[in-house]
Amino acid sequence: MTERLPELKKTSWMILFAGTLIFAISLFFWIIDFPGVRRTFIFKSSDSEILRVENRFEPIFPVQGKIRNYIDELLVGPLSEHCCSVFAKGTKVLSCFQRDQTLFVNLSPELLASDAENTDFKAQIELFKMNVMHNFPEIKKIELFIDGKVPFEKK
Repeated sequence: MTERLPELKKTSWMILFAGTLIFAISLFFWIIDFPGVRRTFIFKSSDSEILRVENRFEPIFPVQGKIRNYIDELLVGPLSEHCCSVFAKGTKVLSCFQRDQTLFVNLSPELLASDAENTDFKAQIELFKMNVMHNFPEIKKIELFIDGKVPFEKK
């Protein structure tokens, strides 16, 4: 003996169809207006030695790649006026690629445009590495180059 499911009335089908249509339309508009991936940016405060955090939304599938897009945004600097940029203004990414768990980043020589006597380049590089590794935990090591040369290399 088989059990039959009750048949739905015409109005029940219409309500089910309308609900499904409304859900599909709202899902479509949500996908179009999706803000992106939330990334954390850590900058040094301009009036003290503390670190400040900014959160920004970045595109899910940027043209230049997720990591390169993040580094470009990091080099643009903070949105807050109470924070300092990680590196000197005008610093750009010359190349950036990942091999296994190592990220290779080549930055422009504008990074060195700051006053060399008053700037702690090692602290800036460590802040850069901390930012990238915090947002991309799959990266375990960062090899940084400035205009193709390893910084602080002993000759």
